[in-house]
Amino acid sequence: MTESATTTMPATSTARSTRNSSIVFDNVTKTYPGQTAHALDSLSIEVRSGELVCLVGPSGGGKTTALQLVNRLVDLSSGEIRIGDTNIMDLSPIELRRTIGYAIQQSGLFPHYTVAENIATVPTILKWDRKRIEARTKELLELVGLTPVENWLKRYPGQLSGGQQQRVGIARALAADPPVMLMDEPFGALDPITRVAVQDEFLDIHRAVGKTTLFVTHDIDEAIKMADRIAILKPGGLLAQYDTPAEVLARPADDFVAEFLGAERGLKRLALTTVAEVLAAGRDRRGSSPVAAAAGSTEAGNPVSAAEWPEVSATMTLREALSLVSAAHAQGARVMDAGSHLGDVTLHELICPPADDPARTTEGARI
Repeated sequence: MTESATTTMPATSTARSTRNSSIVFDNVTKTYPGQTAHALDSLSIEVRSGELVCLVGPSGGGKTTALQLVNRLVDLSSGEIRIGDTNIMDLSPIELRRTIGYAIQQSGLFPHYTVAENIATVPTILKWDRKRIEARTKELLELVGLTPVENWLKRYPGQLSGGQQQRVGIARALAADPPVMLMDEPFGALDPITRVAVQDEFLDIHRAVGKTTLFVTHDIDEAIKMADRIAILKPGGLLAQYDTPAEVLARPADDFVAEFLGAERGLKRLALTTVAEVLAAGRDRRGSSPVAAAAGSTEAGNPVSAAEWPEVSATMTLREALSLVSAAHAQGARVMDAGSHLGDVTLHELICPPADDPARTTEGARI
């Protein structure tokens, strides 16, 4: 099993639910005892059912506090948090936490438990029968890409790589099929290559199971890649902006947001669009031929013909494809899928795409 192994999603009992699992922060404030400054200040946002929302911002912005308020690891000073139609204060902390999956940095697995025992933690507390727990454990190992499942059930966390531990942590968070997932810097301890692989794995899982997810990260690039919407918090827990990645990058609400996004926010926008989307838009403009404007045409002084342009995958982001094209000193790229040539995209199309906001479902999840 490699870290970048592709997962084929199984038929699973965690299919998208039609019940309301939104998370609503209604004028939520948290001030810790002995402190005069707010950790979170009058936060009002709604995370819609099935949506993945990232909380980002500098240290002291209240990101982890907001997450911990949802499952009552800390309690509100004022305001209200609702999951669906239920005020979280109407439930006991234990009852509430049984309806919430929680994944943290470095997985938080019990080192003396096997993989199977870790995943079974909450179902065992809920007194599921043994056969149901075994079936659910195997289902989730397949979902997170640890197959064949028999090879992983009896291993201990110390026998797993960081990426494998994180996958088991995600499986454990999903074990009791909770409507809501909370994730606190879940991939922060992974090396860059493994982190990308596990991000991709989790996005596949999110598309398959549709859990309402609140995700804390310090990494704005991770938020842009993962989120349906991003909440940017200022020091003191003030909300600076809450919108889609494309809108945040295109129209920062103020100087703080623009500075937080960085000087490369124009390049970051290219990570929101795939080569396939640009290719399809080019077909619409040029007619049935996907290469009419690209193949066989080279700009003056450019020795690389279209036939020699670098190959890129249709699923690549424009930012990734642009990097390859720039390194090859080419004026475009050949778009490939499973060895088939789908068409070409020009350098201009990569830099100035016709659309930079990927299609999304009405629930906010990607399609």
